[in-house]
Amino acid sequence: MSQVVIDASYALACVMPDEQRPAGMRGVLGSELVAPFIWPLEVASAMRNGVRRRRFDLALARGLCSHLAALEVELVSPRVNDPLRHLELSTTHDLTPYDALYIDMALSRRCPMASHDARLVDAARGLGIEVLN
Repeated sequence: MSQVVIDASYALACVMPDEQRPAGMRGVLGSELVAPFIWPLEVASAMRNGVRRRRFDLALARGLCSHLAALEVELVSPRVNDPLRHLELSTTHDLTPYDALYIDMALSRRCPMASHDARLVDAARGLGIEVLN
C-alpha cells in the first residue's frame, strides 16, 4: 500500500457536513496515511473554530474528531531537528513552518500529498510533489 501525506484541510473536507467531498477521497483514504505530529492539533483547532463560529455544535465536533481518529493516520516527528530547514522551506514557499512540515515529509518520503490548502498545494506542485484531490 502506498503512503500519502494527508493534511488537516483534506481530512476535514472528508468529514465536514457542509463541505464537498474530495473527488479522490476513496483512493486517498485507502492508502497508508501519514502526517506530521501536529496533525491532531490542527484538526482540534479547526473543530474548536467551527464550534466557536457556530458552524456546528460541540457534539458534532466530537463525533467528527472520533471519525478522523479512526483513519489511523501515522503521526511522525520531523526527520531532522533543524529549525533552519523549516524556516527556509516556509520562507521560500510563503508557508507557515507547520505547513512546511507537510512539504518536508512528502519530499523525504517521496510520496504524494493530499491537501485542500491552496498555498500548500501550490508549493508542493512547485517542488514536484504529486498532489491528490
